[in-house]
This record gives sequence, C-alpha cells and structure tokens, in this order.
Amino acid sequence: MRILLHRTGFIWIIVVLVALRILGMVLVPLTDTTEARYAEIARLMVTTNDWITPWFKPDVPFWGKPPLAFWMEALSFKAFGINEFAVRLPSLLATLATSWVIWRFALLTGTTRTARNAVLIYITTALAYVASGAVMTDPFLTLGVTWSLAAFYLAPTAPRWYWRYGFFLGLAIGLLAKGPLALVLTFAPIVIWSFIHRSGTAQCHIKALPWLKGSLLTLLIGLPWYIAAELKTPGFLNYFIIGEHFMRFIQPGWGGGGRSVRQCAQASQRHYLAAMADGVLSLGFDCHRIASWQNGCSAGP
Repeated sequence: MRILLHRTGFIWIIVVLVALRILGMVLVPLTDTTEARYAEIARLMVTTNDWITPWFKPDVPFWGKPPLAFWMEALSFKAFGINEFAVRLPSLLATLATSWVIWRFALLTGTTRTARNAVLIYITTALAYVASGAVMTDPFLTLGVTWSLAAFYLAPTAPRWYWRYGFFLGLAIGLLAKGPLALVLTFAPIVIWSFIHRSGTAQCHIKALPWLKGSLLTLLIGLPWYIAAELKTPGFLNYFIIGEHFMRFIQPGWGGGGRSVRQCAQASQRHYLAAMADGVLSLGFDCHRIASWQNGCSAGP
C-alpha cells in the first residue's frame, strides 16, 4: 500500500491507467447501442451543423438528453476525425477533470495522502473507469455534481472563484449534461447534510455562496439552450421535463428516447449492481467523516 501513496508510484499508476484506457478507446469498436446511438447523434451534429437539436436520425430529433456531451463529442470529431477515439475522448477529459476536483477537495480538507487515496479510489472504481472511455453523458453529470458539492463545502474556507462560483458552474454543467436530475443529485445531499448540521455549520456554508450572482450565472449558461430547443422543435420541454422525468415512471409502457420503461429499469439495475459495492464502502467512509467533523466552520479543514 505504501508504494501507492508514494508520489512517483501514484503518478505512474495514473499514467498507466490513463494509457490503458486510451488504448481501449482506440482499439475497441463501439460496444453497445448507447455508444453507437450517441456517436451517431454527434456525427449528425457535425454533418448538419445543427448545434441546437440533437438528431437521432436526419428526420427524428433526440429529446432524451441535453446536448453538452454531444457538443463535446462533435467538437472532438472536428478535431480528430470520425473515429472511436475522438468520440470517446470527451468522457476521458471529463473524468480527469472530476479527478482534479476530488484531488483539490481532499487536499484542502485532508492531507496529500488522503488526496492520492481519493483519486485512486475514484479512478479505479469499475463504473467510473469504464465510463471514462465510453460515449456517455454520465461523466459530464458526475463532473457537474462533484464540482457543486465540493464547492459548497469549501466555500467558507476556500474563497477562490472556482469554489465560490464553482457550485453554480457545476449546476450549469449538470443541467446541460442530464437536465433537472443534476439539481436533485446536488441539493438532496446538501439538504440532508444541512439538517444534520442545522446548529450553525450549514448556515455558514450557505451564506458563503454568492446566490444571486451565481444563480444568474447558472441561468445564463444553462437556460438559453432550453429556450432555443423549444423554439426550434416545439414540444421538447414537455417531452423532456414531464416525459423523461415523470411519465416514464408512472405511465406503464411509456417509451423515452427509444427505450421502454422495462428497458430503462433493466439498464438502471445493471448500473446499480455494478456500483453497489463501492457505494457501501463510500457510505461507511462518509459516516466516519461526518462523525469527525467539527460543528463550527471557524476551524480550518
């Protein structure tokens, strides 16, 4: 274990993991319907030069996801050509950005050893490692939610702009990557944590954020595309907000993005089973950290 914590060993592990992932991105063809579907949407974005509406086929709009991942994949196509590596590269970059956020957060709240452990645990998690080289929207959602939660916690003691406004930039990334789900994944743990620390610590973190300017920044980045998408293809907001987030769960047989509720449930089950072991370990670690936190925000991290 000591070799993993040594600086040189840590760097070499990261380099080897990234190199192996890049090798797989280059050599392995698109492996399932999700990768093929999203790659085709990005390719059509390049060929049609339509950066507002993702198209499932030339005459069928894809309303199932916002366009951030498709934008990045289309730009990568333009830079590196139409190939597997190009369309997968944005997911790898998003995962590395998330790793940087985790590194900085752990460094500011713990030690260098803690930061190295945190990054290694994240980047070697099976689900995160597979997604880092796959054509998916999840790495961008993960980046947005991670940045927002880290910024919320660090706001009182780390006044740099990328923490104070990072909370709202992370929300914008999440809204453009997955939609309102990003708000749920961000605010749900904050509400629970605030209830646990309602004696004063939570208020300290909440007051440290520039809510007015930050909220305007989130709206300025995230809202224009939603308006443009509805104007260009009327009915999008009803399908995406109501259909994708509510009807698919309460109306039997409702199809979203070409998938039935049963298919969505089966896909979710596979993801949850893959992440369950890591989630249990993370929950235990988090409970230990919560128990050791101080009640006031005057003490340094």
